[in-house]
Amino acid sequence: MSIVPLKKVSLIGIAGDKAEVLDAVQAFGGFHLVPLRAAQKELEAVPSGTGREASAALRWLVDCPMPRRPLSRAADFDMDAVIEEANRNRWALRAAEDEKAALSRRIRDVARWGEFTFPSLDDLDGHRFWFYEVPNGKMRQVDEGAGIIEVVHRTSTTTFLVVLARNEPPASALPVPRVHIGSHALSILERQLEAVEVRLDDLWLERRDITKWRFLLARNLARARDAAARQRAALETIDTDHVFVLSGWVRADQTEAVEALATERGLAALIEEPTDDDTPPTLLQNPPALSAGEDLVQFYQTPGYGGWDPSPIVYVSFIVFFGMIMTDAGYGLLLLAALFVLRGRFGTGALGQRMFRLAVWLCLSTIGFGVITGSYFGWVPEGGGVAARLAFLDLADVEAMMRLTLSIGVAHVVIANLVSAWNLRRWRERIAPLGWCVVALGGLAAYLAGGAGAVANVGVAGVALGLT
Repeated sequence: MSIVPLKKVSLIGIAGDKAEVLDAVQAFGGFHLVPLRAAQKELEAVPSGTGREASAALRWLVDCPMPRRPLSRAADFDMDAVIEEANRNRWALRAAEDEKAALSRRIRDVARWGEFTFPSLDDLDGHRFWFYEVPNGKMRQVDEGAGIIEVVHRTSTTTFLVVLARNEPPASALPVPRVHIGSHALSILERQLEAVEVRLDDLWLERRDITKWRFLLARNLARARDAAARQRAALETIDTDHVFVLSGWVRADQTEAVEALATERGLAALIEEPTDDDTPPTLLQNPPALSAGEDLVQFYQTPGYGGWDPSPIVYVSFIVFFGMIMTDAGYGLLLLAALFVLRGRFGTGALGQRMFRLAVWLCLSTIGFGVITGSYFGWVPEGGGVAARLAFLDLADVEAMMRLTLSIGVAHVVIANLVSAWNLRRWRERIAPLGWCVVALGGLAAYLAGGAGAVANVGVAGVALGLT
């Protein structure tokens, strides 16, 4: 199918030329290198160049809502200092936002009680204030012996009580748990909130100022990744005093380019077909219209090199089932309009364009199933209008929906087994998947025919073939 054929390439060169060869191989960009020796301790010491802190700092700057114009060159650029400054800003800003949220909640709770300050415990002879918000309907359940009870104020639904006692009244004394309002007065909390908001403004301005380094940071991170990959590759070759050996997988259609590279660098190149003992990596390649299926497949599990690529089937099936689940032309049109408005967010990269095409097809599938089922924001057209005539599938008909669902499921099973049979080398190996195709089709036919005996016998014969 669309699994790209690969070939195993081994390059042998003079030990003194190893560094230049690795640079050339990295620039070629078509090798999937295979480690030829274990160098765990050395590999652990290789700087990744893509640490979490560096990646988080770059993401923090790229996601800034109103970034500054990026600098493309600067003699005073210090990558480590920028990463540290960006992450410090990220942590400080998030901490300030958490503090603001906590203060806002505290002010909301305290504001119901008004402005007040607590006297010292000595002035109250060791007594404390305990605050309760009691629904008016539960005031009869308040135990008068809980302490000195004072009604602060009352609304149409709630009575605000303060109990003066040395210890917190028992839970049985009042029908509600006490309210925790802290020890600060409302005016103090409001001043603290204002200070936090000012600090947030400063941090946002600081973040915006740091964004001027985002281009240089991204470029230097890319170089660091390349250097780290180059260093790892150097540790995974076989070396002697005179020669080194480098091995990897390349696309079968790139072997001529590899031979040209070997000739240019004075290397010996051994190009081999993969054997049954090899485990080549899987490289998927589909037409642009179906390429998003690769992302869907790899979300679960990449197929093996010797298998087949289900990306086109998964792509189409995902679109169909999404439309079946949504089944509303109104929502589909709404999603399509939102997608059109936000299309710039997908960017111009290959991944963004694949996701945009997939999203368009999901909207169209939703619209299509909504039209054939006659659903427009939940409204079902009646009478002889165009919308009513286009609706030929009744969602309330459980039997019809079951037949449709089973037919689609059987189609998946049959296609998978047919492709498996096509990829098998021997006819004897193909009997089992072909037998299961007969089982699936026979079972579906038996269901659609109401359990006809002849059709059922076909299914039994298919089981026999599938078990061979």
